[in-house]
This record gives sequence, C-alpha cells and structure tokens, in this order.
Amino acid sequence: MKLSVKISLSVIVAILVGSLSSCAKQGYPSGGPVDKQPPKVKGVSPQSESINCTAKKFRIDFDEYVTMKDADNNVLISPPMKQKPEYQVKGKSLIVKLNDTLAPNTTYLFQFKGAIVDYNEGNPLTSFEYVFSTGDALDSMTISGKVVDALKQSPTETSVTVAAYRMTEENEALGDSIVALGSPTYQTRTDSDGSFHFNYMTPGRYMLVALDDADKNLKYSASEAIGWLDTLVTAQVMPKPADSTVSQNDTVEKKSDSEVVSDGDKMPLLQMSMKESNTQRVLQSGFTAKGSLQIVTQMPMQSPVVEADSVVWSLDSKGDTLRLWTLRRSCDSLHIVLLDSATSLNDTLVVKYREPRKSKRKSDTPEKDLNGVHSFISSSHPYFDTMKVRFDAPVHALLDDSVSIFCFSDSSSIKAHLTLDTSKTIGFIVGDIPLKQGEKYKLTVPKGNYRDLYGRDNDSLVITTTLTSASDYGTLLFDIAVNGVMQQPVVQLLDDKGTVVAQQAVLASSFQFENLKPATYRLRLFDDLDGNGEWTPGDYYLHRQPEPVIYFKKSLQLRANWEMSETWNLEQ
Repeated sequence: MKLSVKISLSVIVAILVGSLSSCAKQGYPSGGPVDKQPPKVKGVSPQSESINCTAKKFRIDFDEYVTMKDADNNVLISPPMKQKPEYQVKGKSLIVKLNDTLAPNTTYLFQFKGAIVDYNEGNPLTSFEYVFSTGDALDSMTISGKVVDALKQSPTETSVTVAAYRMTEENEALGDSIVALGSPTYQTRTDSDGSFHFNYMTPGRYMLVALDDADKNLKYSASEAIGWLDTLVTAQVMPKPADSTVSQNDTVEKKSDSEVVSDGDKMPLLQMSMKESNTQRVLQSGFTAKGSLQIVTQMPMQSPVVEADSVVWSLDSKGDTLRLWTLRRSCDSLHIVLLDSATSLNDTLVVKYREPRKSKRKSDTPEKDLNGVHSFISSSHPYFDTMKVRFDAPVHALLDDSVSIFCFSDSSSIKAHLTLDTSKTIGFIVGDIPLKQGEKYKLTVPKGNYRDLYGRDNDSLVITTTLTSASDYGTLLFDIAVNGVMQQPVVQLLDDKGTVVAQQAVLASSFQFENLKPATYRLRLFDDLDGNGEWTPGDYYLHRQPEPVIYFKKSLQLRANWEMSETWNLEQ
C-alpha cells in the first residue's frame, strides 16, 4: 500500500508540472513587440450609409477592446446637434445613443477624429466616418480645401475647425454676423497637412470659415484666429465607384463669377490670422525702483500727455513704453492721467510703490539705491555698431563728457566723449579716431561725469570689449523680379527660429543684407498694402484679408567672410 501511494504522488506531481508548463506556453513572452496599430472596425449596426434611418442609436464593433478620448471635442457631427449624444463602451464595441431629435430628409455625418483608441496602448483611430439619412437618399456632395497660417504660409500648429454655411435665405439674412450668430451647416477639422474634407453635403453654395474655436462653441469671437474666403464655394459630386451612377439629387447648381469650385487648382485656400487689437490700453504700470516708474501700452503712443505732480518722463523709440521719474524720490504713491489723442488713450492710474520682498538670508541688507551708468556693450561688440550706455535717471548737468579708451595691443589711449539722446538717459560713445576691427579695448567712464535730476553724480564704469571684424560676417545679395505680383513689397530676413533679423522695402530690382552672422536664413516678402512697414493680419468684419506673403523656396546657409548671390522671380 505504501508503494502505491508513492507512485500516485509522483504521477500527480508530474501532471501538475506538465500543466503549469502548458499554461506558461500560452502567455505572451515578456519583452514582445508593442502594439502600435489602431483598432480596426469589424462592423457597424445599422450599416453606414443607411437611408430612412430612424434608429436612436448605432453600434461600432472593433477587433480589440477600445475606449473613448475626449468625445465632446473629437467627435464632429454634421449638421451639429443641440443635444450631445451619449457614448458607451462595452468591451470591443462602442454604442452611440442619439439624444437629439433628428430632422427629416437629412443626412447626418459622424466624424471620429482620434476619439476612439485601443484600451491597452491608446493607439487612436485617427479618422472614421459614420453616415446615415433620415430620408430616402444620402446627400453626396463634397468640398475639399486647405488651411494655412497666413504669415508662415504653412499648416497651423494645431488642428482647426472648418465650418461650412449653406447659403439659405436664413443664413444670407445674417450677413457677416453669421460667424458669430449662426450655426454651421457642416463642420470638420484640418488634418496635419492643413487639408480638410466635407463629405455627404447637400448641393448648394457654401461660405467657408476656419476657426481655432478655443471655446468650442462653433462661433467666432475677436480673440480667436480666423480665415475665410471672399467668394462662395459650390459643392461638387463625391467620387463614386465605377459602377455607380449619379442620382438626380447630385445636380450641381450653376456657378456665378463670384464663386469658386473645390477641385483641381481651384481648391479653396483659407489663410488664418489673429485680428490686430485696435483698442489702446495700458498693459502694465508700476515702480521699477524708488522714484522710477514704467508704463507699457498695447499700441505705440503718438503724442502722449502725462498729467502728474512733479515728474519727468520719456518715451522709448518704439513708442509703447513710458519711463517716469518723480522729483520727490520719497513719494510712494502717484496719481497719473495718461492721454494720447492719436490712439484714443485716456487712462487714469494710481501707482503705489511696494517694498521688494526681502531675502530671509539677507534680511538686513538695504535696498540698492540705483545711481549709476550701465553698459549696453558686450564682451564682443560689433565693429559697425555704436557703443551705448544707460543712466538710471535723466542727466541734469554735464560735468565732463570725456571717456577713456585704452587699446591692449599697443597700450595707446584714445579720448572719446558721450553724447545724450533726447531723453537724456542714453549716452552714445563717440571717438574722434575710429577703433580698429579685431582689437581689444577698455573703456572707462569716470565717476562724477554726469549729475542726474536728483543731484547724484554717476558711479564709474569700466568696460572691456573686443571689436569684431568684417570677416566675421557674411553678405546676402539678391536680384528680385516682383512682376506686379505685389504693390508695395517688403523683404524680411528671418533666422532659423522665424525671428525677423532685418527688413527693407523693395525699391529696386537689387537689394542686400550686410554684416550678417554665419547662420541659416530664410527670406520672406509681404505686400505692405497699408504702408505701415509691418505685416498686417486680416480683419473679417472689415473684409480685409491678411497682407499677401511669399517665401523664398530655399534656406540660405551663410558662412563668415562670404558673399552669397541669389535671384528671386515671383512669377516662378
């Protein structure tokens, strides 16, 4: 009996080991490939493209478990529904319950723009459409186009909403206000390349508008970027399979001269921009130190008038920053009336001085009483640029304008002098003998040369700098043929971050940019139609499109001590 028990136990152990081994083989090996595939649609019920559909819900089946991601923003419904549907995920199926009353003889299109993702890895199904009609036929018209950033002439950084308004009597009565008061007939969203597509549309003429729609209400507000067409677009017949025929409902309305067609080279292009703020206002105001204040405005001031007790002030070169100094440095509150009739500015400010927050480690350190001259000169100064210094407060009296410049290479000294700008806060160092390129210099502004409006003499300032050489820079030469494409072209030189390095009006067929640092550059032309020297965005309510922009196709790699020549023909 003992022997038979031992044999039975051995058999049991062997069976268990074999069973565990078999179970292990059925699992996925660790470190296997990551699933990068989006879920696939296995079927829908009722079928997509169903007609005479009265169902209040539909189901989409997938090949794996799924979940929903931000359905309110990522599911686009055309025509828009007032009552949002409910989305319920059950295993490998998505059930969409319709809460809104369906209009008769209407084609409804659901666009799932990345709203459906697989459960494990979150891979999105980037685009899926479900369509049905409550009538006995599906609408079968389409419009395609593209949206770009008007200044960059490239797709917008993020996907934007494109709204299509069918020109019915009701919509035509709304006029320009349709984008703020009306509801789009259809909506879609741009793809990564800026393209958009409307499908299953009713025949007719449409107004197209692109919106960043930050508040997701499908209505335009002045704080949102917008792009629109000045002409109406006529929907075209959707491509059909070879054995399909076009129904009578697909008849295309006759196009007028003011309309465009969304096919071939005539594909609509919407250029988005943010409307300029035409409201002048104070953006920032406050004390920068004892006795010193700064006011920054939304737009440059033209002829500001400052009403305040015992102050002097100056306006910076851009016109949007006002610096003020109180004659009573001990005052901790100032009542200011700021007027500028040219920009309709009329603001009253009460500015209070606040003691800076003291450091716990240096609680007994007194606040620095600004009194001195500061350098705008770096350790490597462009040989072609004037050297400048800045005073903390306007200069009241000039005691001695001399500046000493010492040359390290030959130990020679040069006498220079300071000249003040109109605000008497910026000093320009001017020498009788030009400084040499590539040389290292020490500049000394002696103590007590200048006395500010508070009767304080300036501190001494010692600056060491090396002048650059012409060989450190490159030159761009261009021959340009505008050929009537632009009326008042302005060319801008951009660095690799898109920042404007330099610009000039194109007054002749040739132009050049000199003293450029070695880098990669791009050229951009815009038509300065309003003559303000700046690119002007569009204004929807003024019917003013953004000023046209064209980029030179090539990037320019400029090297030091190099002269690069290019030709730009705008007709090509």
